[in-house]
Amino acid sequence: PFHSSSLGKIYRALPVRHRHTLSLTWQIPSICSHWRTKPAEYLAHLLGHEASGSILAVLKQRGWATGCSAGTGDDGEGDSSMHALFGFSFSLSEDGVQHWEKVIGVVFSYFGMLKYYFNEGYVDENGEKKEGLPRWIYNELKSVAELSYKYADEGDVTDTVEVVAEAMAPWYNLPTDRLLDGDTLLFGEVVDNDCVSRLLFNYFTPTNMRVDFMSSLFGREADFKDGTSLSPNSEEKKAEDTDEMTVEKDCAVAVFDIEKAGAPTIEPRFETKFWVETISSSIMKQWEENSTPQLPGSELELKLPPINSYIPTNFELKPLPADDSSHPLLNCSVKVCIGNGKKKQWYPACVIKFKTEKKNHLLLLHFEDEHEQWYTIDTNIVDTDADTIEAGFESSFDNGKVKFKVTAVPREGEGIVFSYGDADHDYDVEDGVAFPPIPPASPESRLPQLVYSKNSLKLWHMQDRRFKRPLADLRLNFVCDGMNDALKQACMDLFCKLCADALAETCYLASVCELGSSLYSNDTGFSIRVNGFDDKVMLLAKEVLDVVMSFRGRDGHTCLPSTIKDSRFDACLEVLRRNYSNSGMDASSFVTGLRLLCLKPSTKSSFSKLKALEGISSDKFVECMNQVLQKISVEAYYHGNVCREDADKAAQMISEALTIHHRGLPKKKMPSKLIIKAKDAVDHHLITSPTVDPTDNNTSVEVYFQIGKDDLTNRVLVDLLEHVLDEPFYNELRTKEQFGYEVSCGARWTFGVLGMSFKVTTSCKTADEASARVDRFLGEFRAQLESMSDESFMEHLVSLAKEKLEMFDSMEDECGSYWSEICEGRFDFEGHRKEVQCLKTITKESLLAAYDDWLHPICHKGKPKKRRRVVFHVIGKGTIGRPTVDDPSEVGEHVDGLVRDFHNSVKGETWGKITF
Repeated sequence: PFHSSSLGKIYRALPVRHRHTLSLTWQIPSICSHWRTKPAEYLAHLLGHEASGSILAVLKQRGWATGCSAGTGDDGEGDSSMHALFGFSFSLSEDGVQHWEKVIGVVFSYFGMLKYYFNEGYVDENGEKKEGLPRWIYNELKSVAELSYKYADEGDVTDTVEVVAEAMAPWYNLPTDRLLDGDTLLFGEVVDNDCVSRLLFNYFTPTNMRVDFMSSLFGREADFKDGTSLSPNSEEKKAEDTDEMTVEKDCAVAVFDIEKAGAPTIEPRFETKFWVETISSSIMKQWEENSTPQLPGSELELKLPPINSYIPTNFELKPLPADDSSHPLLNCSVKVCIGNGKKKQWYPACVIKFKTEKKNHLLLLHFEDEHEQWYTIDTNIVDTDADTIEAGFESSFDNGKVKFKVTAVPREGEGIVFSYGDADHDYDVEDGVAFPPIPPASPESRLPQLVYSKNSLKLWHMQDRRFKRPLADLRLNFVCDGMNDALKQACMDLFCKLCADALAETCYLASVCELGSSLYSNDTGFSIRVNGFDDKVMLLAKEVLDVVMSFRGRDGHTCLPSTIKDSRFDACLEVLRRNYSNSGMDASSFVTGLRLLCLKPSTKSSFSKLKALEGISSDKFVECMNQVLQKISVEAYYHGNVCREDADKAAQMISEALTIHHRGLPKKKMPSKLIIKAKDAVDHHLITSPTVDPTDNNTSVEVYFQIGKDDLTNRVLVDLLEHVLDEPFYNELRTKEQFGYEVSCGARWTFGVLGMSFKVTTSCKTADEASARVDRFLGEFRAQLESMSDESFMEHLVSLAKEKLEMFDSMEDECGSYWSEICEGRFDFEGHRKEVQCLKTITKESLLAAYDDWLHPICHKGKPKKRRRVVFHVIGKGTIGRPTVDDPSEVGEHVDGLVRDFHNSVKGETWGKITF
């Protein structure tokens, strides 16, 4: 796809956001036929590796890069039947922008090292010399691919069909028995060394490379006024007309001067401005020398990836407790034949528990009338295989006295299922004319249990029994003292960046083995998550905690702990500042963020945090973190293929990691999550801001209605209103009137305060028109709601009930649901079931009353009605009503002023501390 004239050149482009990205692309032959060993993925693994000795590790050590990615794309352009494009991209620091040619030089030095090892070969386990790189590299990739495929979550059926259909394309050369796994697994005993050799020696060369360089140091799109560019030309024509420019080795020449470069070319489709320059022959020659087969100089410290210690080896499922164990009939829906006088009758029930007692195998059945009864399993089905149990299976309990038949079997990830077992009832539910059966409450042993409780640490535990995979998920939330100002929240953001940076090499090795980890800050502290194969989860968790806790117990110290390299402070600070500068560039996300800033006084804006970091030094940062981390309390949840003994070990490990210096936060010192109470008035409060990006033509409007403190009935009513309003709101404003390209409404739950939000993002209407149209829709829709038929109302009830009773798609979803209950302090793990029970009692009249009370703009007397309504406008370029802000960099200060004015207008009144 690249014309020969476009190779050996550098294309500099202007970004919209603050960013620095260097992309290298090589044209290589199609690799579709190499599906068995996937040599391009093999090379991508080596180049994109992030552990010690990798390209990225060397660049980070020099302060030039913060991240990288390598490989061919999975679309037709990245890998087709005619060619493939192998890309290698870097996120650079400002210093890396100055040294871009040396960054590329390191890449070619790595190629030179790979060529050297490839020529030298290796000695296998039998003492024989073999060609290529050490075999264990490929074996690791192969084993990890097999594990990932074997234990992957069940995907969406539609996605699976699309993947299979694409895999059937003739250019992929996949045999029919490999359509499901051919694009994922590795099948050869060794990688295709001939293909790897051809790619390394013939194609990964400086002369076959295109360089794309995007940096906000060159300027940004917003810096250019209309008409300051050349007429659009083709890339090839521009490249041919550009004279080669001699570039000296002095890094100062690497700075790109737009004024000297002249007017840019404009890419015709997206109107991206770019400049083309031929890379000097001296630099090309240096890269050629770097890529010759040779070991790199000792100053680079490049080497092959280390052997990965995180590859799991134990995949056994932990045994369940004897008093609540597993059985193929567990969670099934059955019909039981029970005597009623002289007659026998079939009653629907579901199996909720299994246990062994005095050599008897017992099942607990839950009937529709809430009655529960234990039955002894007959010997002929004691050892029944799970594959045998399906709808229609028949047998008996209590030595043949009680007959039963299975009416429904739970799918993977599904809990207890309840089916009526007859066509009329089940079809009525399916057709939406009858309420679905509500499963019984889960036994306490199937829900998270608090197994360790102290002032400093509370740990919850639940052993998986739904998905039956050797996986675990450990989540921790650290609540810190005094996280109430912008500086401390900014320092916490920086703390998380520094720790993540220090752990990058370790966490990368773990991620290759499907072990995930994350560290992120919040308004009250920070959170950690480690998940993946349970065999290695605690090993990685300890590594993470050791780095994080190295900041504690250092009162009086002003230097960074030994786990953090001094040179990384400025690099991470630069990345964080850039993230703050890019915050809110999208109008839709910005308007939602503006709403949360106004409602949550504890949340500080990116602008205020950026301002708080002005002049920050490592000494001042350490001093701030000493204060913040002096007293912390930890809430943790351990979920998955982990038994109670594992949970106890986790609690011990976390307690030890907190160190002897640990002091927990007293309960009265725990931060309160307060929400501002909006005024109940006829006139709404209007908050208007310009878009952060001055070139953005989009205007986004969010109309927020605050309802009040959370309670079960109101929560269900809000969810039902969303269900009823969502489709007609979208249909009217988006489909029929083309009012905006993003139209949505939804329920909001903010720290225990209920609300509803209506959003419109448009490039063809003003903000006032959009917000007025929302209110007009709410006024007109009342008549439709009042005239809604009983059948339609029942369909909404049944549909919402089904949504709430839907099974979890994965262990991650289940863990996330329970974890949110723990973090919010609700601990209502069966909330969805209670909501469905409440939903069953909702009438159309009660829904209409809620609509009139919360949303309808007119009272019963025909006059404007009081509502807790706040309207947020984020207005784009050239749109009427856009506030005048002289400098785009001052938008953040303007927003902080708006938030202060809103808080002052309600006199800082909140809903108070909300308990559940």
